[in-house]
Formats: sequence, structure tokens, C-alpha cells
Amino acid sequence: MLKDIVEWWGRLPTAARRYIVFQALTIPVLFTWILVPYLMLATGLSVAEAGIVLTIASAVAALVNAVIGRVLDRAEPVVFIALISFVEGVAYLVYMYGFLVSIVLLVVVAAVIERLARGFYPVYAVYEYDAYPEEFREKAFALHNLVPYLVQLVTYPLIGYVLAVLTGKLFVQIASLCVFASASIVLGLLAIVWLPKIGVRRIEVSQPLLLRRIPGAFIRMGLAMIVFGIAFELCQPLIVANLFVKIARNPLLGLALYETFAALPVVMISPLILRVDRRYGVLLLVLGMGLIALADLLLGLTYRVEIALLAAVTASAGYALMDPFFMDVLFSTIPKDYRGTLLGSLAALRRLIGIMMPAVAGLIAGLNTHLPFILATTVVVFSMGLTLSVAKPRYYGSRQ
Repeated sequence: MLKDIVEWWGRLPTAARRYIVFQALTIPVLFTWILVPYLMLATGLSVAEAGIVLTIASAVAALVNAVIGRVLDRAEPVVFIALISFVEGVAYLVYMYGFLVSIVLLVVVAAVIERLARGFYPVYAVYEYDAYPEEFREKAFALHNLVPYLVQLVTYPLIGYVLAVLTGKLFVQIASLCVFASASIVLGLLAIVWLPKIGVRRIEVSQPLLLRRIPGAFIRMGLAMIVFGIAFELCQPLIVANLFVKIARNPLLGLALYETFAALPVVMISPLILRVDRRYGVLLLVLGMGLIALADLLLGLTYRVEIALLAAVTASAGYALMDPFFMDVLFSTIPKDYRGTLLGSLAALRRLIGIMMPAVAGLIAGLNTHLPFILATTVVVFSMGLTLSVAKPRYYGSRQ
């Protein structure tokens, strides 16, 4: 297994290897994705109120995604990768101050800043499109998952222990956002000086994109990704944090363990993907998305932390099985000349649909803590059907 990892890692271009390492270095900072929703609840907001705060922030920041696709066709992606880290670092500082002085408006401002940074997230997909070789893209994504999740497996229990057990004080948990902010800004500097530039673009200006030129397979995969994103939003960190507030004695420690358990299957399964032939892609997509649906159902039915941790393992195993092939199928439907435009437009549609999702999910969770997870189960199954309609011709066709 280690031999497979070394072999495929050696076959990756330098840009791909450095990018994967960079993503791994960002993982400890992403602990804020569970810390901030927890702090919203711990400082007095209800899950419905926190959802409304996040929806307001998403609405204010939504215009970024509307233009990002056009920019990505003519810009150096590394600049945007660095910008994400800088802007998120600022957001964490504003969050900290807002929580310390108990001013909800500042929390809203911080959420707006954070979501402005997320408006540039399509740049990650553009960099991956260029850096990961098409001929073994699913192997590149397996390594893309393995290395960062290995870091998560090591760092999250340590961070959770320090913040939830060793100190256990709300003030320290809030003040830790300053540390995360500093680390995020340093990562931005690292991106500028260390990540290889992939060029402004291999084409200077994209040809006009007409609706009739958009591949039908991309439309179906785009819809599958949007629907899957809705399921993710229904189970977003705020909703998971609310569940642990209800069922765990130490919610922050429970959340840290949840993310730790989520990392373990990815670390174990991703090396196996390196040995899997593409012709098994459809089977692994079915198995992976099925496990994710099962995990959502477990969260929808459980009142015990142990079952929630089992759900984390189940969902993560499903993600490790399906993600390399899901991304391979998606990218295979995108013509090179329109990769920035289509990926940016897809992100814009996901953002527009997802603007209301924090409020919707929060309101649903306010009615019943478990209901968002049950709804997500059915949504994942629908997304699976759309994905398979595109994956079958790609992988079964490769046999001929």
C-alpha cells in the first residue's frame, strides 16, 4: 500500500504535489468550521437565529460568485488561493471580537467577510483541473484526500482536547480564533511564494459561451453537484453542532471527535483507490453515495454520541469511495476552453441556491434537531441517480 502511495505520488507533477501539501497545511485552520458554529450557539444564538445570520451573510456575498467564472479564465489562480487565506484570516479576527463583545452585527460582518472569501473557492477546482493529470485524475484525487485527512486525524483531537478539555473555557475558545487567523494569513503568504503558477491561462480569452455549447453531460453532473450540495447544507456544521449540543456532555469535544472519526476512513480507503481500475467507478459511486445517505439517516435517528461518531465514519468512508470518481466524471464533462466559466457558473448556481439554506436548515433544526439529516438522506439518493446517468457511459464505455 505504501509502495502504491509513493509510486503515484512520484507520478504527480510538482504543482499537484505542492498543492496537496498546501491543502494539508490548511486543515488545522479549518477547525474553525466547527468552532465558529459552536461559538454561535454557545454565546446565546439559537440554531434558527444562527442560520439566519449565515443566510444574511451569504446573500450579501453572493455577487462574488456571479463574476468569478469570468475572472478565472484570465487570472493566475495562485493569487486567488492566497487571497482566500488572507480574507478568511480577517474574518476570524472579526468573529473573535464580535463574540467577545457580544455584538451580533459584528458576527454578521465576520460571516459576510468569510463568505466573500468562499466566493473564490471555484479557483481550487480550476487549479486541480490544470494540475491533476487527466489520465489518472481519480488517483490524484485519492492522494488529494489522503494527505489532508491524515493531518486532520492527527491535529483535530489535539486541538479539541486543548480547547474543550485542557482549558474548557469559553473565553479561551473565542480567543483561539486569533491563532487561527494568524495561521490563515501565513498560509496566504506561503501560497504566493511556494505554489507553482499555472499561468494566466493557456488561452488568453475564452470564446463566447453559448447555451447550445454546454454539454448535456455537464448539465446533469452540475445538477447532481447542486443537489448533493443541498444535502450538505442540510447537514452543515451548524446543524451538526446543534445536534452535539443536544446529545453530548462536552459538545466541542464531541465535534472534534466527530471530525477525527471522519478522517480515519479517508486515510484508510484512499490508498486502496490507487489500486482500483476505473471500470469499477460506477460501483464505488453507488457504494460511496449510499454510505453517505446511510450516515445522514443515522444522524437523523440517533440520540447517542456513539452513533453520531459511527455516522461520521460511515459518511467519511462513502466520501473516500465516491469523491475521486465523482470529480473525475464532473471534470470529464467540461471542455478545456470553458473550464473557468463552467466551474465558476456552477459555483454561482450552488451559491444562489444555497443562500437560504443556512436559514432553512436552522429553522428545520429548530423544529426538530434530527429532521435536516432525514431530509438530506433522500436528497443524496436523488443526486446519486443523476451522477450514475453520466458515470455509466464514461466508465462502462472505457471497456470497449
